[in-house]
Amino acid sequence: MLEIEGLHKSFGGLDAVKNVDFSVRQGEIVGLIGPNGAGKTTVMNLISGAMKADKGAIRFLGREISGLPSNKVCRMGICRTYQIPKPFYAMTALASVTVSVINGGDRPNMSLFDAAFEASYYLEFVGLFAKRDILAKDLNLYELRMLELARALATTPRLLLLDESMAGLNPGEASLALDMIWSAQEQFGITILWIEHVMKVIMAAAQRIVVLQHGQKLMEGTPSDVINDPRVIEAYLGGRHVVD
Repeated sequence: MLEIEGLHKSFGGLDAVKNVDFSVRQGEIVGLIGPNGAGKTTVMNLISGAMKADKGAIRFLGREISGLPSNKVCRMGICRTYQIPKPFYAMTALASVTVSVINGGDRPNMSLFDAAFEASYYLEFVGLFAKRDILAKDLNLYELRMLELARALATTPRLLLLDESMAGLNPGEASLALDMIWSAQEQFGITILWIEHVMKVIMAAAQRIVVLQHGQKLMEGTPSDVINDPRVIEAYLGGRHVVD
């Protein structure tokens, strides 16, 4: 589904991403991990169209998408969430998701009424329908993360990019969020590329893990392969095994 070859991005002479290659197959959850500054979010920005690569190829469903603006990438079927939620704080939850419905997928003639009706479905799915008339600024962190997920799903993505969806959540909330992501994958048939620092979550969720360090791919493999690789233990886990 997604193929990345020789991806490179630098800022002021500093290589944020350097010659990165990996792929994501349809139906997979693939984890993207690495220490802070490894280049994970830059890769997400390049895939989603928020940034343009200096070199390399990004192909989605066989089509080259590197350099396309983010709105076109979204309409092709790639959407993302953010580590720090970015809702429309002065809009209600329902209005926020309605915007995603109108701007995602191929809905050029959808009425505002129909878009709001469809948005209600996604709010119901993530458990926020009862708060549809609440301003985003009045939602707590867990609710904001669910709103981010609803907004992303409302664009009808084929590929969902998740950026630290568990950040700031307590263990109970993280468990609920993981169940919601699994449910979304099953119900909507989406493929997921997921940046995550909560290792127990990503090791449980992903079929494969790609590890970045200093902007380069350190390795990739199954969660078991990754968690037991000495290079990963040293570079990312501080030299010790932290997953039970």
